[in-house]
Amino acid sequence: MQGIFRGRGVKTPWHLRVLYLSTFLLRTAFGALLLLISAYFTDTPNGLLNVAIIAVPYPLAEMATANYFGILSDRMGRKPIIVAGTTLAAVIVAFYALSDNVWYLTTLHGIHGIGAAATVAPAIAMIADHAKSCDRGRQMGWFDYSTFLGYIVGAVVGGFMIELIPVPVGFLIMSGVLAISAIMLYTMVKKEAPAGQCERRSGFAELRNVFRVREVRLIFPIWLIIATLLGLALTYLPIILLSQDVGGVWIGIMFGLAGVALGLLQPFWGKVSDIVGRIPVMAYGVFSIAGIVVMLLFFPNSAIEMVNDEITFKIGLIPLAIMGLGAGAFVPSALAMMADSSESKSYGATMGLYSFALGFGAFIAEALGLIIIKLTGENNAPGWILYFAAALVGLAVVMMVLFFFVSFVKSRFKERRAGSE
Repeated sequence: MQGIFRGRGVKTPWHLRVLYLSTFLLRTAFGALLLLISAYFTDTPNGLLNVAIIAVPYPLAEMATANYFGILSDRMGRKPIIVAGTTLAAVIVAFYALSDNVWYLTTLHGIHGIGAAATVAPAIAMIADHAKSCDRGRQMGWFDYSTFLGYIVGAVVGGFMIELIPVPVGFLIMSGVLAISAIMLYTMVKKEAPAGQCERRSGFAELRNVFRVREVRLIFPIWLIIATLLGLALTYLPIILLSQDVGGVWIGIMFGLAGVALGLLQPFWGKVSDIVGRIPVMAYGVFSIAGIVVMLLFFPNSAIEMVNDEITFKIGLIPLAIMGLGAGAFVPSALAMMADSSESKSYGATMGLYSFALGFGAFIAEALGLIIIKLTGENNAPGWILYFAAALVGLAVVMMVLFFFVSFVKSRFKERRAGSE
């Protein structure tokens, strides 16, 4: 296993290590931000509804601008776009501290989404530029690990912040973290030439060109579902737990435990996909996520139960942890497959689809979550949101089986055709 993590002698370029660390800081700030916003409305009427309203513009803005920034990074280089997006995020997060007005925060959150869109696609494209094909899955795993670990650490930090310091101070601290991330990128990553002499297509023309790749067409809907599930968890879980009198410290600890289970092995799964192929590892990740949702839906108290502010761990925690370890398998292997299937001069446009999927999936999660809350009421909404998640993950399993079947049939057809020749 140690050899797999190290890539069997393949070294990670220095500037990619800086990129991973910067990504970790960026996502740490974002993970804390979700809890800090929720804390603004814990003791107010319609708190869950207010958080949903604030959350929606962020993924909508990211969805609308992600592909543009990916294409722009193909033409201008990756570094300037990533630095600009991180700097914008740092400025916006500082302004969160000025008011708890719902519409003010909603506007800022939308602008914040533009900054996020400018960082994701160019960063993944930079990895695709410099990672060798035999090590691409592992490098995508490190990126995904730095992203996911940042979310989890941010939730832990945010949980302690809302217990120990005023919420506006927490926003200022997170703004400082983002500023450090931008400075690291600016000073420690070289400015690169554009990835290639790409044609000057419009955004829609570039999207059509990317979707001509069969693997991209098949992966994209699954991306949307995974992003939607992530959006449901990150947006609504903190405020639901807070409304049930779960303390911020306990929420931070719970997110931390989940992070260890879900995020620890992304580089491992990425390297496994380098060795055994992308599709089997992707399928294992989707099935693991499905297992987690099924356990939460049908066996909600089989793993962890809280009674009188005391947490009891049960036997169901073992299968939940095993499936949690596998849930990190999809993203690095899928990212590597997208890079494998694309032209190097179009990496930014292709990876813009990943950021688009994150934004679109989160937008669907938050918009439909808002509708569910309005239709069922705040008390019944958590259960219905979980049913919605179960339906989505069932659809993802069907799509993954279809992907596996189509790829298998195509490979057998190629073998027979080669044999007949």
